[in-house]
Amino acid sequence: MKTRSIILSALAAVVFVACGQTPEEKAAAFDAAVETMENEYYAMRDSLASDMEAWNAYSSTFMDEYTAFNLAEAKKNLDNAIAVKALMNLRGLISDEESADILNNLSEQMLQDEKVQKLKKGLDARLATAEGKMFVDFTVNSVVGHTRSIPPQPVYGEVKLSDYVGKGKYVLLDFWSPWCGPCRREMPNIKTVYEQYKDKGLDVVSIAVWEREPVEVTIETAEKLGMVWNQINNGQREPAELYGVEGIPHLILFGPDGTILKRGFHGLDGIQAAVSEYIK
Repeated sequence: MKTRSIILSALAAVVFVACGQTPEEKAAAFDAAVETMENEYYAMRDSLASDMEAWNAYSSTFMDEYTAFNLAEAKKNLDNAIAVKALMNLRGLISDEESADILNNLSEQMLQDEKVQKLKKGLDARLATAEGKMFVDFTVNSVVGHTRSIPPQPVYGEVKLSDYVGKGKYVLLDFWSPWCGPCRREMPNIKTVYEQYKDKGLDVVSIAVWEREPVEVTIETAEKLGMVWNQINNGQREPAELYGVEGIPHLILFGPDGTILKRGFHGLDGIQAAVSEYIK
């Protein structure tokens, strides 16, 4: 298969320079190998655009090979920058436990690397908020209303996740932001599930994070998207950091007592499957 030839040529490039003299050459060879694989991936995506069956088969095989390649290189280079580069490539492709196994075995020098520390911080947060763990509370200074002045001015108040979670109902927490296209596209799916289960014990809370514009934009966007459920705006960075969220949208389902039941699912089928497992 073409994917296999791509991976083998990439591996050959790394092995060749691994016998060289400098870490810089090894890192450069790794970068070149990854670039070769990724360029071929995008080229195949374009060439197979009209044949979804062939594309799905190619993509599945490629991702398996790409993951295996980066995983092997990470484990072989625990004392240099290749391990970090490989881990960055592996985000979302391997489990947090597999990532932890690599990070925990890095050399002392590599553990001081800024990128490694950032990866470890996110990983530790996700492990602390993994399925089966109790929810971690956070407080946001959110807009809770407006004055009656002309023009109206926002009124801020402290809003906690614990205002909603752990109160005896299932809660679907949605990390989103108004600038995020995938978040916007997920809203109809969330709305469908909310309508299906709101009378069966499900609450939905959308927490806006990483906002780039004034909070009024978040509020207006939520209204335009028909987000009629609970809102926490002005979240910025802390809520995402506490839960190790690296990309949005990101969904978490909490049980009535606040236990984290599911996280990381998406799409209508994914949301319905997660919720229907607990609410009949």
